[in-house]
Amino acid sequence: MLRLAIEHAGLAAVAASHGFEFHHAEGRTAVLKRWLQPNLPDKVPPFATHQVGIAGLVICNGRILLVKEWRDGPDGTRQPSAQWKLPGGLLDRGEAFEQAAVREVFEETGLKTSCRSILSFWHRHGLAWGQSDLYYVARLELVSEGEAANLRACPDEISEITWMPVYEFLETQDHPLIRAVLAKVYGLPGGQLPDGTSPSPLVEMVPSAVQWPNREPYTTYFGSEGADPSAIK
Repeated sequence: MLRLAIEHAGLAAVAASHGFEFHHAEGRTAVLKRWLQPNLPDKVPPFATHQVGIAGLVICNGRILLVKEWRDGPDGTRQPSAQWKLPGGLLDRGEAFEQAAVREVFEETGLKTSCRSILSFWHRHGLAWGQSDLYYVARLELVSEGEAANLRACPDEISEITWMPVYEFLETQDHPLIRAVLAKVYGLPGGQLPDGTSPSPLVEMVPSAVQWPNREPYTTYFGSEGADPSAIK
């Protein structure tokens, strides 16, 4: 592997003449590599192929937390997105799912939450720069019931915030991911959901740990039927 600062980028042509090729670039540095065993297949793993994001699903007193983002309109003006969605975004490097979900919800809505579980994820391909996408939905809870009144939209990202009754969402909104989570994870719509009643998930992925001897444990998620993650060891 050969690491080049951007100020020395011209040396990449010299390296290429010696069999090097680009592996990845980030910030002000490019990394080139050369496989030194020509009779064997190149086993150097490619650079990151995925981006990882997470959304926070918060339901309080039968209402679901939703946001609309700012979008760039065709005339260059900022316009609210047409569809309500869950607050969320991409994970920072080294950040856990739980940390990212709580951080994103706080940044976008001003609400303080805690993470209980992972409810679902998708795996999409062919996004920007040919990357793939892993996008998770986390189940969050407000740190206190009074916290629900502390809505504060991030002015750079969020145009509107609302607490929408779950039954109203199911009757009026068509966001496919949220509807799929409510249907497959919460069993909705199914029967009646009285106003002010919060549904409980039928199944969720709660954090536990897998550990090799003499190593730090790795947070690992296992499906459980409505388990309290604080009881999982």
